Amino acid sequence: MFKQMLLSGELAQHVGEEVEIRGWLHTVRVVSANLAFLILRDRQGLAQVVFEDAEEIKKLEGCLLGTIVSAKGKVAEMPKGKFRFELQKGSLNVIRKVAYPSPIDISKEEMHADGETLLEHKVVALRHPRQTKIFKVAAIVEKQMRAFFDANDFTQINSPKIIGFPTEGGAEVFEIDYFGRKAYLAQSPQFYKQIMVPIFEKVYEIGRAYRAEKSNTSRHLSEILMLDMEMGFIDSFDDVIEMTERFANFVVEKTWAEAEPLLLALGAQKPLLVEHFPRISVTELHELMFKETGEDYRNERDLAPAEEKFICEYSAQHWQSDFVIVDGFPWSDAKFYHHQNKENPEIADRADLLFRGVEIVTLTQREVNYQKLVDQITAQGQNPDHPGLKHYLDAFKYGMPDEGGFGLGIARFVQKLIGLENIKEAELFPRDMQRVTP
Repeated sequence: MFKQMLLSGELAQHVGEEVEIRGWLHTVRVVSANLAFLILRDRQGLAQVVFEDAEEIKKLEGCLLGTIVSAKGKVAEMPKGKFRFELQKGSLNVIRKVAYPSPIDISKEEMHADGETLLEHKVVALRHPRQTKIFKVAAIVEKQMRAFFDANDFTQINSPKIIGFPTEGGAEVFEIDYFGRKAYLAQSPQFYKQIMVPIFEKVYEIGRAYRAEKSNTSRHLSEILMLDMEMGFIDSFDDVIEMTERFANFVVEKTWAEAEPLLLALGAQKPLLVEHFPRISVTELHELMFKETGEDYRNERDLAPAEEKFICEYSAQHWQSDFVIVDGFPWSDAKFYHHQNKENPEIADRADLLFRGVEIVTLTQREVNYQKLVDQITAQGQNPDHPGLKHYLDAFKYGMPDEGGFGLGIARFVQKLIGLENIKEAELFPRDMQRVTP
């Protein structure tokens, strides 16, 4: 029968009681034959056990980092100690010894190894308390994302990841041999979430997406966890923006409320939030960048990474918001499913939500007129009769309301929320151009 043990985070409620905890040997320090300190790691963190019996201390001989143990002792409060609560007069049960030295030292406050070494030994590196905190925060972020959409009557869906047509086009697609036929790994659930609007009206998905980007940077991965949402019966693109603002504020506030101790321990700073995020067009941003820095991107149609960093810093300083919306992207660069702005046909109804220096969300209103979609597909050199497009287009032939949505990279959001240097730090087992293991 499964025996429920006390956890390290629960010791405060049991001062003066004899308790038992179990986990992994994190560090051990033998002071003398009659005094030793063991740091035990469990799923809630670290706990110290003090041994004062020579026979118990002998049990620690040959125990390497990672040895599985259980310990009994009386809980004592140590107001001035590193560990506020500890087990005293401990007794030890060695459940399973580890025979192999750890390839990296996870017992220190920081792991002193380069990025590639940590990735190569990620199976062990993830046991470090800092790593544990990062992915606890990531789990809470994902939970709060679901909570927002569930509370707003969205239905969660799960779409195929082997598809017959590259949803985002371009060269950033993984082509696969699917039983002698050409198929692709999904770059996003774009087609399927739109197809589901006439069924559920409001949908969201959390799932994997694949981008064959030949970019080895701190912000790109080949496999990413995406959050996608789509909503029908919008009156304008502003409805999509307003929903995105509400979503971002909700997720930050709720995550911070639940995970504040973890976030503070990781050195995170709470984002600056406002109800409606500052909004600036691509053209306006080019001009502001040139005015403030002298760097000239005024002939560029898209944002440069330097501009994303600049406008986020500018927004935080002048508009007291760590989020900023950039709109007014040129129609000439639009995807075939984007909606052309009615007042200014030179731009698409599309925006990027930037957060602490990077784009984390692309949001658009979609074109829902069947014939216009066919024309836009054709204008981009694609065949609307392609089998991979047929079923997508059927959704518009048989009744599609005005709709729009967004896609968000979850690891990038977590990276920026915590303040991590590299997106790989926010992905359990990152996939990039060089790595498909572990």
